[in-house]
Amino acid sequence: MAHFRHLLRRYDLTEPQWRVLKTMDDLKAIELSELARKSALLMPSLSRIVRELEQRGYMNKAADPRDMRRMLATLTERGRLLVEAASPECDAVNAAIRTAMGHDRLIKLQNLLSELEKRTTILDIRTQGRQAIDADVAPLAPAKQRGRPRKSGAHAG
Repeated sequence: MAHFRHLLRRYDLTEPQWRVLKTMDDLKAIELSELARKSALLMPSLSRIVRELEQRGYMNKAADPRDMRRMLATLTERGRLLVEAASPECDAVNAAIRTAMGHDRLIKLQNLLSELEKRTTILDIRTQGRQAIDADVAPLAPAKQRGRPRKSGAHAG
């Protein structure tokens, strides 16, 4: 990834931003949850990336006219031009990686990574009642609360 990061830095892009732009390049419009799946990003990350790319003029986001609950993303002309400009260099990096590793080894790696993903989704990694933090390393102050405060059971309605 170091070769890609160095290259994308010249375009002021991160690797996840590039994945979003490249994924969208072949599409007219895509629903955000589908874009997250196709670009292998979690929705909170994708939301932040989309907001940044929108501000920079590379993409637009709007409600789906057929279902206002869904948000559709599209590349702007500026976004397409950016993908067009960076793609040949990224393709060259990909080709160099394929040459260095060999086609068969890359296929084997992809298959192994796919198998790893399948096997690890079913893992049960609960701690079996073990305390999460030993008393020796317990924090001196409570952790900062994140997110919205939860309603207590007595006040929930």
